[in-house]
Amino acid sequence: MKISARNQIEAEILSVNKGAVNAKIALLAPKGTLLSAIVTIESVESLGLTEGDAVRAFFKASHVLIATGGIPNISARNKLPGRVETVIQGAVNTELIIRLESGDLLTAIITNESMAELGIDKDSDVIAIVKASDVMIAK
Repeated sequence: MKISARNQIEAEILSVNKGAVNAKIALLAPKGTLLSAIVTIESVESLGLTEGDAVRAFFKASHVLIATGGIPNISARNKLPGRVETVIQGAVNTELIIRLESGDLLTAIITNESMAELGIDKDSDVIAIVKASDVMIAK
């Protein structure tokens, strides 16, 4: 399967916590990155998702929010500390390639205005934030 989402992380399912409509999936990547995903019960059943399964978590670079100054107190489940390795500035947006503390790489797209306001440059310490509902799972 080929998809356009820049962020694709191989992971193992640690747990599947089912609710009435959705399930929270806890994931662990080989380098240690922990991710949470929220998917429908229908998706859990159609993919046959169970603890121990090898899956691929993916999300778009434009769905990654960036914070500086430490881990913010917000509702998003995935708050991933890292350091900016690469900055590719365009006319409107900037692409950031971030090496997470675990060693995994993640790509974020933010506006040039946000980049300037946050004072982000190469080697800046940042927190990559991804809502669990933005994380999709493939098996």
